Amino acid sequence: MRDLIQPLRRQLQSFSRDEPDYEPRFGRAAVAIMVREGVEATEMLMIRRATREGDPWSGHMGFPGGRKDPEDASNLACALRETREEIGVDLAKWGKPIGELSDVNTGWRKDRPEMLVTPFVFEVGNLPALTPNHEVDDVVWVPLHFLLDEHNRQPLEWEWQGKKMETDSFLYVTYRIWGLSLMMIDEMMGLLRT
Repeated sequence: MRDLIQPLRRQLQSFSRDEPDYEPRFGRAAVAIMVREGVEATEMLMIRRATREGDPWSGHMGFPGGRKDPEDASNLACALRETREEIGVDLAKWGKPIGELSDVNTGWRKDRPEMLVTPFVFEVGNLPALTPNHEVDDVVWVPLHFLLDEHNRQPLEWEWQGKKMETDSFLYVTYRIWGLSLMMIDEMMGLLRT
């Protein structure tokens, strides 16, 4: 498998992310997308969120991150803090920021922004032992070549407010990847395809 970090770094350097022309009702959040050269392939770290009552992303696959606190000096500071808290990795020490993707709106419609999530991409090498906190059920490294292959996409049926909905997803081993995380992944994979 070829190294995908070099082309990703090049694409992110010239990437012009979409800037929202509105402010979200419920603030901002940030996540850290970590990529590394694994033994056999370029990989991306994902977490499975713990199942918790009242959490709309309970049990979903995602990236370390969360809501921006007033003490966070920036969205990047939020992503760094949340990654330390959720999996015990200090990306200021163990990672190298290589770019930023477009903000993702957690609301259903652009005219009803709920929260904006900023994804930051980091290159990492060998990391210290991960120490997931109570918000994280599992951690997995997903090969980017799996996500680049459109044949691995599957329809996913789910229910929202009593209505059956269908969307795209990936099923990697037992990990269902969809929703906001898939939106971020799709933008990143689009950069690698160009």
